Amino acid sequence: MKNKVIFIIVTIFSIIVDLVLNFQESLMGSPATVKNLIVTFVYFTIWIFILIITLKSKNRRVMKYYSTFWLLTLLFTILTGFVNVTGVNVDWATPFVALLLTQFYGIELLVDNFIITSIIISSLSLMMFIAAVFSLKKPNLV
Repeated sequence: MKNKVIFIIVTIFSIIVDLVLNFQESLMGSPATVKNLIVTFVYFTIWIFILIITLKSKNRRVMKYYSTFWLLTLLFTILTGFVNVTGVNVDWATPFVALLLTQFYGIELLVDNFIITSIIISSLSLMMFIAAVFSLKKPNLV
C-alpha cells in the first residue's frame, strides 16, 4: 500500500513541478529552451522509472492509474493535433491540454512543427499506455 501511494504522489508532484517549469514559455508561445527540453526529459524519465518499478512489483492498481493517465494524454494530444489541423473550437479542453501536455514543451526545441510534436507525444503516450495495459493482462499481477 505504501508504494502505491508513493508512486502516485511522485507522479502528481512531477506533473505539477514540470507544468510550472514549462508553463511560461508554453503559454506565451516563446521558443522552447534547453531548460524546457531538460524538464521534458526528466518528466518522461520519471514516468518510465515508475513504470519499471511498478512492473517489477506487479502493482495492478498503480498500473490502472498509469494506463488511465497515458490514455488521457494520448486522447488530448490527438485532439490538440486535430484542432491544429481543422481549427475547430474546443475551449473546454484547454485546462486538460495544459495539465497533460505542457510538460512536453521541450520537444519543440528539437522539432519546430506542431503536428510532428503532436505525433511524437502521441507515440510516446501510446507506448506507455500499451506497456501499462499489457502488464494488466498478466495474470500474476496482484
